[in-house]
Amino acid sequence: MNLVNRINVRFVIAFVFGLPLVSLAEQAPSNHELHMSMSGDHHVTASAPPVTFAELRTTTAQLEKARLATQKYLDVSAAEADGYRAIGPDVPGMGIHYVHVAGASAPQSQVASTPGFDLGHPDILLYEKDPSARAGLSLVGVSYLFDAEPDSDGQPKNPPFPKSLASWHRHSDLCVFPDRTVTGQLNAEQCGAHGGRFTDLTQWMVHAWIWKDSPKGVFSETNPNVR
Repeated sequence: MNLVNRINVRFVIAFVFGLPLVSLAEQAPSNHELHMSMSGDHHVTASAPPVTFAELRTTTAQLEKARLATQKYLDVSAAEADGYRAIGPDVPGMGIHYVHVAGASAPQSQVASTPGFDLGHPDILLYEKDPSARAGLSLVGVSYLFDAEPDSDGQPKNPPFPKSLASWHRHSDLCVFPDRTVTGQLNAEQCGAHGGRFTDLTQWMVHAWIWKDSPKGVFSETNPNVR
């Protein structure tokens, strides 16, 4: 039974109507109370487009596929064997970015360009230091890159995850050095003078915390539980 089929009916009802997860029998209103409640004014502040049940179901299936595809990378040595390399610092709330490079034998400062969105092959794997894990690293999430024109809302057009659930971001003026360290403090000329590879604007990026829950949401940019 997949995750979609395991979704508790009470949870779906609570999620859609904003009800607390308590006994529905204890909270069941009378017909009069229900009528008064539904006919009263509703004060809702919308900060994102509404999510549909179809979007919830599709996104859940997508994340299940991503977990299945990345389960082997719980062992970081398997990720390295498949061409992932640590790039940049260990960032609180994000961990260490293992980026899929253009090939295991390619220069380690050369980041692969992904020809299309592929759930089964994340562009980046996110690890945190964990003394109890093999090689001292524990997989906490994944990150995908996406090529698209910006929409009027500052998000990519037609993203693979619905805008009601996932917020995409981009980075500018990044310089990746041959030792795989990264800085955003240099211009293209300065970066090249130091032997780095300069990117003026990255592709769209989104994090998915599918291996360690984030209290800010599965698609949050940072995960406070990642130290």
